[in-house]
Amino acid sequence: MKNIRYIIAVLFVAVSFNGMAQTALSSYFLDGTLYNYRLNPAMKAERGYFSLLLGNTSLRTRGNVGVSNFLYPTDGNKLATFMSGSVDKNEFLGKLPENSRLGFNLDETILSAGFRAFGGYASLGVSLHSSMAVTLPKGLFEFAKKGFQENSYSFSGLNVNTMNYVAATLGYSYEVIKGLRIGANIKYLAGLAHADLYVDKLNVELSGQRWMIESHARAQAALFYETDVKLDENGFVDGFELGAISPKASGFGIDLGAVYDMNSIVPGLKFSASVVDLGFINWKYMMKGQSSDTKIEFDGFDEVDYNDMESSFNKDFEKLTDDASKMLDFNYDGFASANTSLNTTMYLGAEYDMPFYKKLSVSLLYGQCFSSFDCYKWYDVRGFVNVAPLKWFEATVNYGYGSYGSSLGWMLNFHPAGVNFFIGSDVMLTKVTPQFIPLNDLNSHITFGLNIVLGSRK
Repeated sequence: MKNIRYIIAVLFVAVSFNGMAQTALSSYFLDGTLYNYRLNPAMKAERGYFSLLLGNTSLRTRGNVGVSNFLYPTDGNKLATFMSGSVDKNEFLGKLPENSRLGFNLDETILSAGFRAFGGYASLGVSLHSSMAVTLPKGLFEFAKKGFQENSYSFSGLNVNTMNYVAATLGYSYEVIKGLRIGANIKYLAGLAHADLYVDKLNVELSGQRWMIESHARAQAALFYETDVKLDENGFVDGFELGAISPKASGFGIDLGAVYDMNSIVPGLKFSASVVDLGFINWKYMMKGQSSDTKIEFDGFDEVDYNDMESSFNKDFEKLTDDASKMLDFNYDGFASANTSLNTTMYLGAEYDMPFYKKLSVSLLYGQCFSSFDCYKWYDVRGFVNVAPLKWFEATVNYGYGSYGSSLGWMLNFHPAGVNFFIGSDVMLTKVTPQFIPLNDLNSHITFGLNIVLGSRK
């Protein structure tokens, strides 16, 4: 693009909904919860229910880096950024992964209901799903910290992505034979905003006063506004204007699941499996662009005219900035119809009720997300201890390990007659800053919900 601010503006509008859409993993094995059918559609709630706005809210951040990677204690109980000369470059860079990944996620139920029907259990709902992820290659931080101490750096793989949509869901589960229950959720999807900026190549060579930079990047974006793109005389994007709201994206999705109760063979043992978010959104008017394969060389400043130093310096500096701006020029490829797939996730679970106390169980859950965007891929293996000492109360404590390290989760679920309230987290925060920001990584999560329950347990 002619000016990078237009890329940033598109991304800002897209991520204003930001937030990886996902129901809490901690709810998977709690029978009294209402929303574990989103993780496995074969699961059913114990009673009918209804909710509006406050039924199920899940806020999550994910990251393989945290504040402690970039802020360091110094003398006098103060903090210094990684750029400080007091911070050893090898210590700082040694703690960074090859790609630093950060994610921000939201799952908000707008309307939801469940009820017994036709010998099974039916559910319907409308919900907002939103995800944003950023990938920062290690080369960015190496260049910031080392500067001209190295001859070459690579910033390839830099990526910013966001996906935002509303889903209207109709689900049904049914026991097909004794012990085997299957289920499916059918979804109609309305796209709100999508944006993806990916740097395929950005390599820097430094040698004395000579710089050489090679770059190529791709960008695409779609909004729920009518968008008028402006081009300059060279055909580069020079700005855009947002018009009226005009939904131009829709799609479909499906969740499939099964639960097998092996009580007749091994009392107390259950297995479950599901695949959720199989589907796509078609964006009818996706704005696309890409930069030219750009190579820039800078051989240093010319001899300075001491009689007019300011003019001499400004002339060379202007040439440098003009050359550098070529990397930000995106050729406009126009509007085109394009599909983006959902972040499909698989779950495999096993649960065993303790023979000495039927209200206590242990369980294991494996989850893995498959995505066309690398920044959204993850896996998680989690062990649970679940207890339901009262008909109207149950709880779980779980521990997991996966793509973003280890985490301690929990959930409390209160479900007396007439109401259901739950609160929990897949990530128990331990070390945080005074501003309550996770210290060692950016992993945090909170989920809660308040629902009206109907009818008797069955």
